[in-house]
Amino acid sequence: MELLCVLAAVLALFLASAALTLQGRVPAGMAPLTVLSGIAAVFTLAGMAGVLYPAAWAVYALSVAGGLWALWPRKGRPVPWRELFTPGSVLFWGMTVAFAVYFSIRQPMANGYDELSLWATAAKITKVDNSLYSTATLGTPWAVTQNPGLPLISYFFQFFGSYADWKIYLAYDALYFACFAAVLSALPWKKWRVAVPLAAVLWCTPFFFTIYNHTIYLADTYLTSYGDVPAGLVFGGAVAMWLALRQTGGPRWAVLPVLALAANLKANDFVLSLAAAGLIAVDVWFFCDGPFKQGLARRTGFAAACFAAPMAVYYLWNVRYVGWLVARNSDSGGVGETSAALSDVVINGIKILLGQPVEGFFAERKPQFLQAMADMGHQFWTSDGKLSMIGQGRNLVIFILLVFLLAFVLAAGWQLRGRIAAMAVLSTLCFVGYNLMLALSYGFIFKAFQAEGLYDYNRYIYSYYIGWFLMALGCLVVVLLPQMAVRQEKPTEQNASVAQFTATRRAPRWELAGQGAVLLLAVAMLVRQNQIVLPQLSVLGFADSEFSERRAIRAEAELVCSYLTEDDRVFFVSQGDNGEAWFSAVFDFYPILVDYSGIVSEMIGGGGELGLPELKPTEEGPKNFYYHGFTAEELDSIVRGNGCTVLYLQNLDDIFVESYRDLFTDDLAAALSGKTLLYRVTDEGFAPVTMEVSAS
Repeated sequence: MELLCVLAAVLALFLASAALTLQGRVPAGMAPLTVLSGIAAVFTLAGMAGVLYPAAWAVYALSVAGGLWALWPRKGRPVPWRELFTPGSVLFWGMTVAFAVYFSIRQPMANGYDELSLWATAAKITKVDNSLYSTATLGTPWAVTQNPGLPLISYFFQFFGSYADWKIYLAYDALYFACFAAVLSALPWKKWRVAVPLAAVLWCTPFFFTIYNHTIYLADTYLTSYGDVPAGLVFGGAVAMWLALRQTGGPRWAVLPVLALAANLKANDFVLSLAAAGLIAVDVWFFCDGPFKQGLARRTGFAAACFAAPMAVYYLWNVRYVGWLVARNSDSGGVGETSAALSDVVINGIKILLGQPVEGFFAERKPQFLQAMADMGHQFWTSDGKLSMIGQGRNLVIFILLVFLLAFVLAAGWQLRGRIAAMAVLSTLCFVGYNLMLALSYGFIFKAFQAEGLYDYNRYIYSYYIGWFLMALGCLVVVLLPQMAVRQEKPTEQNASVAQFTATRRAPRWELAGQGAVLLLAVAMLVRQNQIVLPQLSVLGFADSEFSERRAIRAEAELVCSYLTEDDRVFFVSQGDNGEAWFSAVFDFYPILVDYSGIVSEMIGGGGELGLPELKPTEEGPKNFYYHGFTAEELDSIVRGNGCTVLYLQNLDDIFVESYRDLFTDDLAAALSGKTLLYRVTDEGFAPVTMEVSAS
């Protein structure tokens, strides 16, 4: 049943894409990315206005109506089905449907720390509440301000039927495939010798840039709700799509929703969307030909629109909406933002690089900033920078620039070579700027321990490498296709008032050599991937046992929830937890609320070890590091003061029993004998709930 619900969403997406192709002249390979980007934009605005659910119905209705209208046979004109099925579009629809069927059978589950603490939880809340996750009431004590683009794309695929983890992965993989299709979108069927190996290259790309060593664990590249890989793919996909639009003569506006989506995936990826906008703006302004070149105002207006799309997202979400969220949470006792203003960070960081004096907070953080830059340089140049299947950042830069060089050599005509060279040089400068942004973040926004270990550095930097590589592939696709050079003829006396243009067709240079180079690239990447990631440790063949532990935890959560109502608030006890079990409970129990289970104002809670202050373990470990020392009276006050109605005792130990057994009406006898996991808060104390303690 859930598979049918997902296929209904895929059908609506197909109809919307068909309408865009047949009526809007958007090439079929680009249409899914444009439609998904447009859906994310509409849903974001609707969510901010509090009308997400009716907006989703409207989007579905318009998609179906638009598609049926576009596909309806006209008198004397058959439906142009061939326009809908190109190498790029077939790749997208084939892989999306295949993954829908595959995931519905295999049922992968949300499992990672950041998935449970943010990304998957955000997607589930959006589905369950039919509203932006940022407005939900949760046990978490911090403002939820990450951009909603990815959870809203998941919402589109989750809309019909019940919530399921695997639908998140399908939604995000569909976005992957849409970016792949955009790269291939300029290729016709007669160029299948290029399209097939490039499809293999694109399949390998997320693996190639994120996995650096042989793994004995599941490589979850296509089984994750993290936003880093999608951010890189959309960033590069937007530029590659623009190159294909120029090649095919498609409508230029089709890339604008994609640029907006690039700014709507993660809060720290706004700079990537600006880089993509800048690269497109330079290409349209300096390298346009034909009638578009003659319209200075049109060229300038479109270049401005490229920047306006991501900036509008940043203003509406990061400035207006997040500002409202922070103010609301601060008024209600929540935690607001305390980091320095971005403009001040940039200005003072540049001052430091120029040897100029800085004061106050920035003077204090100067050593941290300089050390972060040194550590990033070390990661880039040395083998310690374990990043990709070919090593550190230095190797990746050489690899990507070689693809640009290949495109430059194969390009027909100096105008196209100039475009490729400009793209290569400017994208390299953007890479330098992105690294500077990361260094500024580590220096002035991140905490000291995060900067010291370059916390999540690989995840942040490989977003750029992935996007950069897609740009290079987009250039390679263009140069392997015939080029139409359009120039204006000098007016004559007879047609002085009419602009005259002539077109010249130029064949690709060394076409066979270019095809061979693409095939060699595909073989090399496939071989390297197979050396590091075995199929049975990837999305293609993972064992059912990969999620056995999560299934057991989920089953217990469902069992416990069957004894609760949505009005209950759960105090969570799992001795020795490092926070992951608590995040898992918050995710699995929702819409039943799991409390922070501590003191929000002091950031004490969210899992950990509970016990009397004097019983704190002396040996290092999770129990010592995450120890919350409360007296019995304090714990009772916290439970009742937080409004908790039940306690969920997931895991007990001697410290908890010794510290708090007197708070329980049966001295914890039922829990210790395995007869219950729940205790209800009563005036007499915490009373055991009669239940069948079995998840099977």
